[in-house]
Amino acid sequence: MLSVRERPSVDQSADYFNKHREISVAGHIRSILIADEDRDVLNQLSQSFAICAKQYNIYTAQNGRDALDVLKTSSVNILMAALNISVMHDFELIDFAKHYYPATRIFVMSEEDPSSIKNRLDDLRIYAYIRKPFRIEMIYSILRV
Repeated sequence: MLSVRERPSVDQSADYFNKHREISVAGHIRSILIADEDRDVLNQLSQSFAICAKQYNIYTAQNGRDALDVLKTSSVNILMAALNISVMHDFELIDFAKHYYPATRIFVMSEEDPSSIKNRLDDLRIYAYIRKPFRIEMIYSILRV
């Protein structure tokens, strides 16, 4: 299931549209995509990021197909992806993101011991591995990377 946090409504008065405005590159919106088939994980992470990262658009995807749709249609700065997500397995989503969106920072979430997949993570130059169950303080540190 794909969900998008709604932005506040925009003033649509005639004065608003007739005023000249400069576009600020520094004020661009950043985005986080959380891909995990566990609804509880999606809810916990999206709510936590909504509180501490108000300048971010937060997207969630419960399967690999929905995650690909978000990647293809939105500019995603941070991808938090579970390794075992339905429709795609292991590193398929991560491989796709690394190949087509190399500027996206990727964080892998899994219950597996990281030593068993360390070589693969190193090859892909993943920003970080987050072992489940995780502490929310660890998740907040993602925004500081």
